[in-house]
Amino acid sequence: MDIFDQIPIPILAGLLLVVLIAAGVFLIGLTKKWGPLLPYSGMLLFSAMATPVDWNDRIRPTLWLPIQTKRSILFLICSLSLSFVVLVQLQHLKGKAQSILAWMFFTLAMYASLMRAFHEGPVSGIESAAFTLVVVPPLILLPAIVMRHFSDFRMILYAIILSNAVWTLMVAAQMLINPQLVTVGGSVRFVGVFANPQHTGVYLSHICVILLWLLMNQPGKLRLVLLALMGINMVFLLWTGSRTGGGMFVIGVCAIVYPRAGKTILLLPIILLLTYISFSVLKKFIGEDISFDRLTNTENTRAIAWNNLITQAKSKPLTGVGIEESQNSENSWLYGFASYGIGMFGLLTITGVMAIWYELKWLRQRFSIDPYYRPMLDLCMAGIAMYFAGAVLEGYMISRVSASLCFIPIYCSAGAIIVKFALAPDQSYEYDEEEWESYGEELPA
Repeated sequence: MDIFDQIPIPILAGLLLVVLIAAGVFLIGLTKKWGPLLPYSGMLLFSAMATPVDWNDRIRPTLWLPIQTKRSILFLICSLSLSFVVLVQLQHLKGKAQSILAWMFFTLAMYASLMRAFHEGPVSGIESAAFTLVVVPPLILLPAIVMRHFSDFRMILYAIILSNAVWTLMVAAQMLINPQLVTVGGSVRFVGVFANPQHTGVYLSHICVILLWLLMNQPGKLRLVLLALMGINMVFLLWTGSRTGGGMFVIGVCAIVYPRAGKTILLLPIILLLTYISFSVLKKFIGEDISFDRLTNTENTRAIAWNNLITQAKSKPLTGVGIEESQNSENSWLYGFASYGIGMFGLLTITGVMAIWYELKWLRQRFSIDPYYRPMLDLCMAGIAMYFAGAVLEGYMISRVSASLCFIPIYCSAGAIIVKFALAPDQSYEYDEEEWESYGEELPA
């Protein structure tokens, strides 16, 4: 029996219709600046899934099991589509800033492919390198293709939110059929269409920060939709019990809110009210108590994992033990060291130092650029800070398919482009008063 026979006919028909519409929109957008955003949204959507297994590695019969088990293939299809659009629109890269930090992630992935060849054989290494070539460079170049004007940065953010809206609908459909399958473990931690609450928390932290940024900076008719998504995703984030995701969210909020705290204070009561309503509805629907105790738990759940990684790294410091033999993944640097040796650890360290340098450089430049650019640069700096903070507790920096991989090249490349736009001489601005008012800063003379 084909695995898609497990999906009810009405849902399968709806999915087919969505695929046909997406294919038509993709063809129309081949030469448009928004063209790369459709496959990018697909990449983010499929990276925000995983084969649903419980703590005992048993497959769980979720509604979206056929899609979740094929997520790597679907992710690759979207990556190939994005690569094609980027190739068609290469001329738009001319004159655009490139981020060395973004290209460091390509270097990390290619080095991982080289070490895979050593550990698993040349075929595995070649497959990994080919996968990297069609995934990472298009993500790095996407902002340069889309951002013909600095304000086009918002188009990328809305593509991210569109992907999250689809993700949320998938979770809602699963909850209607069997709400227990969106949680895992005796503590009933939320996973959505992931398999691990930690991965879910990392993904949702980025989503919630982007939603908050849009609510603070983007006036318009979509505000009610954004508020609803913010409330739902905040409940999901808390429900994961992920202290990593919660910490990343706090870092991101501090970075984007600090310059304009007054504006956010006005939004907080509404966001908290919607979060409470979402929590109450979900609690009644699930029929179980939704506990957030995990977030305040002070138990050290990383020490043993870190010791295991250090022990494995010491056993083979030059080449590592290989990704398949690594026992834990609770720190990107130690995970890279244990899996691929001292070379990967060195590259990861260089990448981290480079990120700090970029953050300090952009922070200094922030105060010398036009206020119109500052909120966008704030978000890019927030995203980079969140990514590296989370990497201290999770191993996603050397992962081939992860939601974090879909976020970090965007933050790095878009930040570099925004700074170049901001520092360009003899610029003229067409300020929209309603939009400018949302930024909470005075209109330049």
